[in-house]
Amino acid sequence: MTLKVAIPDTALTDCSDLRQKTVKAGSIARALAVFRVDTVYIYYTGTLAASKKRDADLLTKLLRFMDTPQYLRKRIFPKSPSLKYAGILPPLRTRSHPLESTKSKLQEGVVRWGVQIRSGKVDLGLDRPINYSKTISERDPTLFRVKKILPQIALEIIDREDVEEYWGFAVERVRELSSLLEEAEDDTRIGFSRKAPPFHRLEADLKSTVAATQSVLAIFGGPGHGILDVFQEERETVKSNIDFWVNTISDQGTETVRLDEALLVSLGVLNVSLGPMVAKPGFHE
Repeated sequence: MTLKVAIPDTALTDCSDLRQKTVKAGSIARALAVFRVDTVYIYYTGTLAASKKRDADLLTKLLRFMDTPQYLRKRIFPKSPSLKYAGILPPLRTRSHPLESTKSKLQEGVVRWGVQIRSGKVDLGLDRPINYSKTISERDPTLFRVKKILPQIALEIIDREDVEEYWGFAVERVRELSSLLEEAEDDTRIGFSRKAPPFHRLEADLKSTVAATQSVLAIFGGPGHGILDVFQEERETVKSNIDFWVNTISDQGTETVRLDEALLVSLGVLNVSLGPMVAKPGFHE
């Protein structure tokens, strides 16, 4: 079961300064986490103005920062101007962000992110480092499961996909949306557009298709441009590789719907209709 989302590198272009961009990235991250998105792809549009070229890097960094548990952020993200307003970002409070920090209360089967702090020692966000003989990255988090507690703590490396409950989202950059769509041919690919039929008309067919694929790739446009508006030269390729076009905000009361708003509404609609088929259990299944 997987739920993936694709958003454009123009996602922050309607924000005038770094503070606003940070706030919007926080809203995007919260929507992704609330509705249990496994992977968010930031796809290249080729439409960013010269003054906005760094927006995609900023969005990528802020989303990865938010998915990283608080106890590892200082090790993984050195101070930088782009994180000036990181303090206003809302906490995600996913299972990957535990509040427990006492080694004595560690239990078998617990999963935690960690990084190497020196030879033979890893930081799992506990009050003391944990012994681990193998070499891992000091900057990129490694996911560990506690195999046993006694006579000493033993850890094993696992993948995010191995965790049975929802564990936050991975962030990936994509050069070509058309290639992503072609590679996702085994997923149910859903494009959102105000020009598409309303969701309720397609819901039965969507449920039937998703029941077979058990995986959804939800594709969103950005500020000022729908999905097909961006890719004029690849319009037919992109269009033909999206299985369903849907409108989740019929007869919208505003001229435009912002990306963070579209994510909240559209992922919320998918969650009610398709959630059990594509997303891992959250906190209150």
